Amino acid sequence: METKGILSGIYRVSEKVMLIAYINILWIMFSLLGLVIFGIMPATAAMFAVIRKQIIEEEQVPIFSLFWNKYKEEFVKANLFGYLLLIVGTILWLDVVFFQSMHGMPYTIMSFLAAGGLLVFLIVVLYILPLYVHYDLRFFNYIKTGFLLAFSYPIHTAIMIASGVVIYFILLVLPGSLLFFSGSLYSFIILKTAFKVFSKVEKQKGLEGGRHFGSYSI
Repeated sequence: METKGILSGIYRVSEKVMLIAYINILWIMFSLLGLVIFGIMPATAAMFAVIRKQIIEEEQVPIFSLFWNKYKEEFVKANLFGYLLLIVGTILWLDVVFFQSMHGMPYTIMSFLAAGGLLVFLIVVLYILPLYVHYDLRFFNYIKTGFLLAFSYPIHTAIMIASGVVIYFILLVLPGSLLFFSGSLYSFIILKTAFKVFSKVEKQKGLEGGRHFGSYSI
């Protein structure tokens, strides 16, 4: 009986690993379909949506059809949303570069502040992507809610960051795994961790599904 349980557990884990690898291949394919520039944003949104449905919520859905439908559905919105985030991140990064190129204590202080702002923004983005596929909010509410969650649940945030570092070094050591796990594995961890946070907040606020999640303060 114990052996059967172990084998069943191994099978479930193997199945999830195969699903994550398949989803990653779809993510790469659909990113290329949009010539990367216009494809990576909707492909990423579709990847998060599929991981949410198929792996986290464990709904049996046709993966390719769901990915393709989400890709088409989110093509314009995800590109606008993604490039707005990219613009914000680029401005923060240019601030860091500018202040670091200047001399003097005031500029040194400003460069540290700008670098801190960029770091905070990148941390908030970890929550924005799961929020995007799970809740219907306005653009700035995604940023505000992501900020509140990131610093209200520091342990979960630390797990996301640490997982990203570990996966980065694994991919460096095993570059052949890029095809299968370069995006989907970390997306799975981010979603899994973020959904635990969402569940805590929804229970705390008495929400179910939380379509008006962004109107609540943490």
